[in-house]
Order: sequence, then C-alpha cells, then structure tokens
Amino acid sequence: MPSTFTSHAAGLAEQLLTELEAAGPLTARGHRVTMAGVRAALVAHLSPASPRYGDPGVLDTALRWTAELAALADEAGLFSSDGNISSPPDSSFSLNDLGSALTLLEQADPAEPRLAQLRERLTAVASAALPALVAGAVHTPNHRWEIASALARLQHLHPAARERAEEWLAEGVDVDADGIYSERSPNYAAYVSNPCLLTLADLLGRPELAAVVHRNLHAVLALTDDDGLVETVLSRRQDQHAGFPVNAFSLQLRRFALLDGCPTCAAAAARREWWTAMPVQGVEALAEALLDPRLDRDVPPGDVVPAPQGRRVFGSAGLVVERRGSVRTVVYGGSDVPALGRVCSGAAVNPTFLRLRAGAAVLRSVRLSRTFFGLGPFRGTLVDPGDEDALVLRESVAAGYSQPLPASARRADGVYELGFEGRYAAAMSFPERARDELRLETEVQVEHTADGLRLGWSITGAAAPWALELCFDPGGELAGVEPLDPTGGHLLAEGWGSYRCGGDVIEFGPGRPAEPGVPVGYSPGEAYTFLGGTDALPGPRVYVVGRAPGRWHLDLRPRPA
Repeated sequence: MPSTFTSHAAGLAEQLLTELEAAGPLTARGHRVTMAGVRAALVAHLSPASPRYGDPGVLDTALRWTAELAALADEAGLFSSDGNISSPPDSSFSLNDLGSALTLLEQADPAEPRLAQLRERLTAVASAALPALVAGAVHTPNHRWEIASALARLQHLHPAARERAEEWLAEGVDVDADGIYSERSPNYAAYVSNPCLLTLADLLGRPELAAVVHRNLHAVLALTDDDGLVETVLSRRQDQHAGFPVNAFSLQLRRFALLDGCPTCAAAAARREWWTAMPVQGVEALAEALLDPRLDRDVPPGDVVPAPQGRRVFGSAGLVVERRGSVRTVVYGGSDVPALGRVCSGAAVNPTFLRLRAGAAVLRSVRLSRTFFGLGPFRGTLVDPGDEDALVLRESVAAGYSQPLPASARRADGVYELGFEGRYAAAMSFPERARDELRLETEVQVEHTADGLRLGWSITGAAAPWALELCFDPGGELAGVEPLDPTGGHLLAEGWGSYRCGGDVIEFGPGRPAEPGVPVGYSPGEAYTFLGGTDALPGPRVYVVGRAPGRWHLDLRPRPA
C-alpha cells in the first residue's frame, strides 16, 4: 500500500494529467509544460499509486507529447521561452525532467514496446540538445545548478557532460553561513537550487551539496511565519514583494526527515497543512518514490514544535527575525539600492523595513517615504545587530545641481556628451561640470519596550517632507485614524490608532497633524514613476507625516488575544 503522502501525490499528479489532456496540443504552452506532461504520463503508468497504473493508453499520450516536444526544439536542439531564444538554462528545466524520465525508463519493463519507443524518442531529444548544453552559458546564479543538474542526468549520452557539470560546480555554491543563497529567493531555492543540488549530490557523489540544501531548509523554516509563508522581503528576485508558501519545500523536507532522520525537517514535513499542493510536485514525489522506495513512507506525526523564541540574525542579508510569545517582528536593512545606486532586476529593492505580527493582527509593512529629488523611499542598511540591542538602519542619499561648463569644455555647436547623472540622463557632459550637492541622512532605530516596540527615526540635511507608512493586512478594522481616500489611505493626525483582527490588536501612536505642503501618501520614486509604475502596496494604510530635519518616534503595542 502506498503511504498517505504518496496517495496525496498521486491525486495531484492525476490533476495535472487531466488538465493537460483537456488542453489539446501542448506546443502552445511551451516546452516546459510539454515535457512535464510527458513525465506525468510516464509516472502515471509506472506508479502503483496512480489510477492509471499499467494503462497503455497513457503511454500513447506520452508519445504524442514527446513528438510535440521535439517539434519545439530549434536547429541547435535547444528550446526558447519568455523571450530567451535558444536558451541553455531554459532548456535545462525540460532536460532535467527528461533525464528523470530516462532514469525511470531504465527500470521499466523492456518488453513493453511503447516504453522502448518513448526511451528512444526522449534520448533523441536529449542527444540533439547536449552539444549546445555542454557549451552553453547562463543568465543567473541558479541557472548554473539547473544546467549542471541536467548534464549530470544525461552524462551517459555525451562524453563531456560530467566534466562540464563539475566545471560549473567548481565556481562554488553561492550560499552564505546562514544557508541563504545569493539570490535570497525562496522561489528559486525551492524550485531550482535545492532540487538541482540534491540531484548533483546523488549523481556525482557530492554529499556536501546535500548539506547545503539541508542548511537552506533550516533557514527557510526560521523565516516562515504562522501562515506558512516564507519571508521574501530580502529576495533579489520577483518574489520579493509577496510571501512564498513553505509547502513548496515539502519534498525536500521529507527527504531529510526520512533519509537523514532530521527532527527539525520531520516536524515540518509531518504537518499536513504544509504538504505540497502543486500538481507538478505530485509527479516529482511519485517519481522519487519509484526511484527510492524509502521515500514512499509517511513522516511519523509528532508533537507540534513551537516556533523558536528569541532573535535570529541573517547577517549578510541584513535581516533580523524575532519572536516573543505570539509576537513576531521582522527588521530588514539589506537593500541593494545603496550599493548599486538604482532599482533594477536581480536586486533587492523592497523598501519595507519592518513587519510586526500579533496573532492575526498583521502589520505587513512599514516604509518611510521622502520627497527628495525623486530618489524614492528610505532603504537603509542594518548596522551591526547584536543579540538584544536596538536595531539601527542608516542611509545617506544625495542629489544636486550642475554648474556651468568650464571654458575649456564649451562647444560652439552646443552639442555635449549624453550621460547618466545618477538620477537622470541628458546631453550635458556631466563629468566636466562642478556639482552643488544636497544630502539627506536618515537613521531608523527599532527597539523593544516594556509593552511593544519603539520606532524612532531622525533625518538631517535638506528640509525634505516625509511620510511614514503603516500597511496592514486586509480583513481587520482600523480605529482612531482619518480616512483619506477610497484606496485605503488614512492619516494618524493625533493620539493613538489601532488595527484589530478578531481578538488581536496592534496599537500605534502618537500621531502628528499634517503640515502645509507635506504630501500624505507614499512615493515610489522616479525609478518607477517615469515609467508610470509603482511599488506601492494595496490595502489599509496609515500615514504619519512631517518635514526634515528632526527626530521622531512611533510606538507600536502588539496585543495578541
């Protein structure tokens, strides 16, 4: 009898297969979906837990989709997706699934003609792609492990595949002492880096790679909140603006629970609400159970492990997570914008620097917006956090005005070099000009008090307006604040406000009256607005406003029921 989890996985796999069968030809959905369908059909035929176990008809489906997959390959044998043309890393996602399918076929009944035909066709697709894959290059850090994993799976088909995989690995895995990858993204850890490094550990005999994944999983659990969402404010990828479900790590947690006996991973893997809900991971779970029957077991349920109390510092990411009872605080000072001088893809740019949770009452984001040359909100750097000390974030930004060109740099035709000044571009020969600079120095301090948190901030330099934004989760009730607009904005003009969700409350104050000429609201900065974009948050928001220079504070009092 399959385990309860394997039966759950079989239901997910059947869900995927049913959806894809109803979709008609899969070519319009791209190579990754097409290859996922091939593997899902094969696994359904091979797994005793599947309702299609032994069904020859599902192999006919796999063969049809394999023909569609082959038709999507270009003359180099590679695939294209999302604008990435003839892409080695994008192709590797499908080739990893293909390599997994070939491994399953090696253990399947050689007398079944459809299985033999499927093996032949998949081998042809892989063989066509391997020369380009062996020579191919990447875009992002995780692509190295995706390509290396595909090469390791297919090493029996190309003499240089293993050597190339080891060449990528020779760069060293981009993980810090806390177990966080350089992209800081739970999405890419769950779906790329962790599964690929585990494959490489198994196929190349590199147990230290599995140890990296294990360390990452412990970091992920430390970053997971009471709703099962992994903290993403530190991420350098697309997931930095939304929570990420911890159940995406379900299969990896099960592996270390069942094969290594890790009690931390076991406590997480046993939680039914944290089991994977993704159909494609259901296919993966069935494939893993076929290749290693030790994984076709349930993790024994144990006592629910309480969330760890105290402070956890993720130093290189500039993140501190602290829990006191049912109150959870996240302080973040790891933005890449101060170092890069710009907002861009692949950088940590989220300006949220504080979160606070008291049971069901969730202050999802605190941001400090400034009206200062369109440079955007405060993105501070965490300064030497201790075990119990107040947490300090600092930022220095500057803008200025350009003086006339010196006589030696003037041109009679008035045509000057186009350049980027640091904030905007113009044909002004900026390097030749002296600059009058204005600076804004901001320090934010978060410290625990007897009844909650004190958030203090000081701004020196230019007389810039500022707005502190508190953004709460939808579903609760605000009190003591003045509505500003129908989009959820409010002003705390005096006294204390509160946010209540059920019996849980977060109180905040004191407020400040709005001053003439001080905008009440959030400004994302020119990096967004000149494109008509924004990173503003939806939902109920409260503002406290003022004008620099000066020093201010706001107390936050969590009151869980």
